[in-house]
Amino acid sequence: MGRRRATHRLGLVAGLLLVVLVLLAPAPAARGQEGGDDTTTSTSTVPLPEDGIIPQPNSGAEPTEAGDRGGALQVAVLVAIVVGLAVIVALVVRESRRARRTR
Repeated sequence: MGRRRATHRLGLVAGLLLVVLVLLAPAPAARGQEGGDDTTTSTSTVPLPEDGIIPQPNSGAEPTEAGDRGGALQVAVLVAIVVGLAVIVALVVRESRRARRTR
């Protein structure tokens, strides 16, 4: 009965984590819709480097919105990934200790 309850809890945690990730994921941008003009624009205020594609270190701009590179949303995603991995590792360690005790 204990193993069934632990499996149920693990499934519940995984499901909740999946729901949180889906809610935090941004919607994909619509492409190829008719009625729009064909010009390509960028919202970036950082000019492209002239010496190559890869910019030099510390040559970018500070994030101004939460979705910018290095902004709050990227930090939140990193924290969510680290917390999720920590939960998974903790559950695996706990179950392995229980299995050793019952042997």
